Amino acid sequence: MNAERKLLNEIEDCRNEMNRLTKKYSLTSKHVVYVSAKLDRLLNEYEKKKDQQPSFQRVSC
Repeated sequence: MNAERKLLNEIEDCRNEMNRLTKKYSLTSKHVVYVSAKLDRLLNEYEKKKDQQPSFQRVSC
């Protein structure tokens, strides 16, 4: 699995986890905020790598 696909899978997993948590906790709960911050870091990493490497392509969600 290439680095782009691995990172995109991690982003998708994190999104799914955040969606699952929002059904159980409020949006401002420490659980949701933690996963949201993790998702932000992953998305920032993806954007940074996409800008650096032409093999990373823009993917619509």
